[in-house]
Amino acid sequence: MESPRWFVRVDSGQSRAAWPTKPEAVRRVDYAELLQQVQAAAALDRATSERVIRATMVTLAERMSHDDLVRLGVRLPDELQAAVRGGSAACQPFGAEEFVFRVAERVGTQPDAAWTHVRAVLGTLERNMAEMETVRQRLPREFDALMA
Repeated sequence: MESPRWFVRVDSGQSRAAWPTKPEAVRRVDYAELLQQVQAAAALDRATSERVIRATMVTLAERMSHDDLVRLGVRLPDELQAAVRGGSAACQPFGAEEFVFRVAERVGTQPDAAWTHVRAVLGTLERNMAEMETVRQRLPREFDALMA
C-alpha cells in the first residue's frame, strides 16, 4: 500500500517534532462575499456583478500563463473555476486597454464603465488573495491602475 503524498518516512532517531504533518486545507475565497464586495465597489446589481466577475476571470485566464492560473485557481470559489479554465492554453500578451475592451464585450457594456467594473473585481481579489500579488508582478505596469 502506497503512503499518502504528505507522509514521509523518518529515521527512528528523529524527534517527533521533525515529522511532517498533513498540509493545511487551502481557504477559498467566499463567492457570496466576493460578489457583495464587487457590487458595493462598482455600484452594480447582483446579476451584473456576476457577469462582470466571470468576464474578468475569463479575460484574466486568456492573459495569464497556465502555471499562474493554477496557483490562483486553488483559492477561487467553485463558481469561478469554469471561468478560469475557459481561458486559452497559451498566454495572450495584450495590454490593459484590450483587457477592459474584452470584458466590456463579454458583459455588453461600454469600455469606460467596464474599466470601473474590472477595477472593482481585480481590486477586491487583490485585497482577499495573496496570490494576486504574483498576478500583478507578471502583468505589465499598465495593469496596476486596474488593480487598485
